[in-house]
Amino acid sequence: MNKFFVNIFSFVLALLIVLSLLYIDKNEILNYYAKPLQDSLQKTISLQNDLESGKIVVFGSSELVINPNQKFLPQNYFNNDLKLPLRVQGNEGQQSLVILSQLAAYHGELIKENAKVVILLSPSWFSGSYNNGTTIPKFLEFMYPGMMNKLYFQSEVDNSYKILINNYIKKNITYIKNPNFIYEYSFNELEEDYLNNRIKKFLIKSFDNRDINPPIVTYKNPILDYESLKKEANKIAVPSTNNSFGINNEYFTKHIEPSIKIGSFPYTIIVPSELDKNQEYQDFLVLLELLKSYKIKPLFVMQDLHPYVFEKNREEMTAIMSTIKSKIEENNYGYLDMWTYKKEDYEIGTLTDIVHTGELGWVKINQKIIEHFIPKEER
Repeated sequence: MNKFFVNIFSFVLALLIVLSLLYIDKNEILNYYAKPLQDSLQKTISLQNDLESGKIVVFGSSELVINPNQKFLPQNYFNNDLKLPLRVQGNEGQQSLVILSQLAAYHGELIKENAKVVILLSPSWFSGSYNNGTTIPKFLEFMYPGMMNKLYFQSEVDNSYKILINNYIKKNITYIKNPNFIYEYSFNELEEDYLNNRIKKFLIKSFDNRDINPPIVTYKNPILDYESLKKEANKIAVPSTNNSFGINNEYFTKHIEPSIKIGSFPYTIIVPSELDKNQEYQDFLVLLELLKSYKIKPLFVMQDLHPYVFEKNREEMTAIMSTIKSKIEENNYGYLDMWTYKKEDYEIGTLTDIVHTGELGWVKINQKIIEHFIPKEER
């Protein structure tokens, strides 16, 4: 009985807010009544616009930011040289769960119809200390309160994804300093908060109607000589004159030479004993499932670990990468496999150090992005 009256009261109050819009300027209400929520949501607009418009969005981690002056870095080459719009979304430590969470927060018809998503998979996510999945600081970097409000109160994604993300937060809540209520409460509690739920859905929709109206991005396939671009990439690559591995001089001197001196070179890849218990792999499988609803198939790029540096346990890591590849194939997604299965097949310049993509590697990735998302008939 109490719940009945609470629902009636909530409905009446929400109705009064809606009716008030007939007499009070909508922007005045949004700017005054809900300023804190608006400020938080404002940060979410840019990525939502890009996904809904069909702009190519590349999700990845440190490879996207560690060498910002690379000529063939996608955000540089596409936007500056090709004059084709492309966005990168990532930072060091962004892994499968936080990519999944961002896409889940925006899940809706326009995203499913138009989004062009590239996901750069790093082998290090699935090995070593990273096999426990995304860390909470990296999660919070991208899933700030505005994104959480999008996820809980607007997204059309199935509730199972919201609960999965909420369970992750609950598991790590002690690591969040002064957590916002959106992190403190369970998804079920937030759903049952009828009044807050209805008002927030109304406000978020109002913000979107006002601020999100992206024109559809169209692409024309550029005519490129990729062999010439690869030669150019090798010419402009950061110098590697103090070693035969193609590792840039500074990195080799700072990190590899000391390891050689103490006898800890080549390196050992720490692989999980059971892949089914690898949290990163489980998050990756959920990400694959979410992307099934996308009309435009996503593109995955399986990156490499330098085969002349990471020699020990490489066969075990190769088995993991093969499993990841098979899962991508099972879903009929596009992919570029850059993992080196035979050491002698490694092409110097693909990496600039031991894990991060070099100029030559970016040329290969850019070629695949163009081939995947820009239809041949538009050439």
